[in-house]
Amino acid sequence: MFDSFLAAVANVRTPGDGVRACARLENAACSARLGHMADMLAAAYASAGSDNREQWRCDNWSAVCAQIGAAHAVTSGVVSGLLMDAVTLRERLPKVAAVFAEGLIAYRLVHLICTRTMLVKDAEALRALDSELADMLRTWGARSKDQTQSDIDALVLLHDPDAVRRSESGNRGNYVEVASDNATGNAYVTATVTATDGEAFDQRLDALARTVCARDPRDLDQRRAAAVGAMSFGWDRLPCLCEHDDCDAAAKPAAGGVVIHVVARREALGLDVDSGAGPTDSEGPRDGEPPREPKPAPQPPRDLTAQRRALVGKNPPLLPRPWYSYTLTGLIGALKDGQGELCAVGPATILGGAVIPAPVAAQAAMHATITTLIHPGQAPPEPRYRPSRKLADFVRCRDQTCRFPGCTRPSTLTDIDHTIPYPYGPTCASNLACLCREHHLLKTFWPGWSNVQFPDGTIVWRDPDGNTATTYPGSRLLFPELCGPTAEFDVTRTPPPKHTAGLTMPKRPITRAAARRQRIDDERRKPMRGHPGTPEYR
Repeated sequence: MFDSFLAAVANVRTPGDGVRACARLENAACSARLGHMADMLAAAYASAGSDNREQWRCDNWSAVCAQIGAAHAVTSGVVSGLLMDAVTLRERLPKVAAVFAEGLIAYRLVHLICTRTMLVKDAEALRALDSELADMLRTWGARSKDQTQSDIDALVLLHDPDAVRRSESGNRGNYVEVASDNATGNAYVTATVTATDGEAFDQRLDALARTVCARDPRDLDQRRAAAVGAMSFGWDRLPCLCEHDDCDAAAKPAAGGVVIHVVARREALGLDVDSGAGPTDSEGPRDGEPPREPKPAPQPPRDLTAQRRALVGKNPPLLPRPWYSYTLTGLIGALKDGQGELCAVGPATILGGAVIPAPVAAQAAMHATITTLIHPGQAPPEPRYRPSRKLADFVRCRDQTCRFPGCTRPSTLTDIDHTIPYPYGPTCASNLACLCREHHLLKTFWPGWSNVQFPDGTIVWRDPDGNTATTYPGSRLLFPELCGPTAEFDVTRTPPPKHTAGLTMPKRPITRAAARRQRIDDERRKPMRGHPGTPEYR
């Protein structure tokens, strides 16, 4: 089938034909990829001892997701969603899968169909639904997401009324969502809470915002925003930013049990930095060349302290004089004027999280506990299994996240693993890496997985099929000095094979498949909006 799709792409005559041919090839390739994922899971279930592994914390599904994720360099959560759709197409919706294999529909539509039909349990209803959907998809045409979802739900309602998804109505209650913005160093908080909690929250923000002295440069809105952070850290007051020595409210409050790890250079702590202008081009034109336009002098970096202080207070005026005093050309020129201000200090980063501009990091450092991070260099191994606090801090800051391919769990939530198991491998930076619990268990118990670590922190993983994937420390871009080589070591004894005596894989309370069936049954029992006999029916 792919030969015909490739031939169609090769023989296109117009750009429009090319778009259509490539879209169909892309859809068919995606279908084939999901099919291979389903084959991998089937092979895992068919292997010896797979039934015993179904209740492992890192079960057959997790192992297959890890192998696919390593090949695609995506997270296990993304792979789990892809694999769920692959299994649904193969076992529940084969006729829809056939339409997908012909390249007639895109994966985003396939994913929506798999999700909206997940609660259908009756085999006969599922076969009828699969057949009708397949017939409709060949002539469906373009639809919005809402229209598509409504049409799928209408078909489900005809065949199995209890199988219409109710998760949306169940999730329209209270929630809190936090999203970070790397560009600005800000985070956006969206929440829906009860009226009493909202009133208490509002009053608490006001109370904290008024604990600073009158010289604090922030207005009330800025102090209320900062009070959210103070509440999160468990502080009983808001530290003042007046920067006067005689201010009693400027001291850092007592710790409240919440720790945020930020990696930054010393200059971001407010120390002096070199603010000289960059080099200028003083060389004249060569013989025979026309005179060159003079290059504008590079914008000199502004003092970091001044940039930090500029984060609070009122915004400067957009124009130096009223806008109506300008001509149109002058107004456009004035609005374009200004090259911005450079910062001589590189950005900081939250471990496994957002990148923070240096002025924002400098402001956070005013009331933070500062710990100097020491590169171990060629220091010898430590004579114990558990690394010292100093060595553990270095490994977490060097790695930033779990070091398994595609995993993004912050290093603060991971184990520090010996790449070569202790005591066969030493406790040193060249043999330590951050692994989340799931991938730590995968490496320890599942046959076929192995990894090799190099002195600069680079790790090469090999999966059960012999394919390799390389991961690099998360600090390599912003803090390359942390990736400087550390002391090498010799392995004098061969580590034992996996399933070392005395080690036991943690177990799940129930298998993943049983948990999924339980969730489906629970959702089918929820009241459905607009269904006769329910409180929501009108």
